[in-house]
Amino acid sequence: MDTSFEVLNKILQGEHIAISQYQAYIDELTDGPIRNHLTAILTDHKDHATRISYYIQTNGGKAEEGAGLVGVMSDWKTRLKNIGESVPTEILERLYDGEDKGLARAVQYSEKYLCSAEREVLEPIFADERYHLKQLQDLREGLYSNL
Repeated sequence: MDTSFEVLNKILQGEHIAISQYQAYIDELTDGPIRNHLTAILTDHKDHATRISYYIQTNGGKAEEGAGLVGVMSDWKTRLKNIGESVPTEILERLYDGEDKGLARAVQYSEKYLCSAEREVLEPIFADERYHLKQLQDLREGLYSNL
């Protein structure tokens, strides 16, 4: 990646992938506390995408909206896995795994390619995503304890 805008767009793409993933799982759940928690996390990801896009555009770059080919493939894979009855524990496992890997990749890109000012813009987003991991872990533990 040659420019910070490319890196930021890669991180933005990750947010769009997260948005589509959460939406796919939310669509499979009936109303209830898990759906409400996931909807709140989805809303955070939408806010993160807006903030990153705004930063790129106000600093002379062009934000690349959407999840790209990788996101489309990921969305189809998720929707195929959800055919039939969705099991909340499996949904939470998949979302945790995706959130964990996505955050690790974004932090790695940030540390490797971005200046301190750009990393400072991303730090509140990364903090939110660390909190998402905690929320997902708490939801998983709550479900396992009720089995």
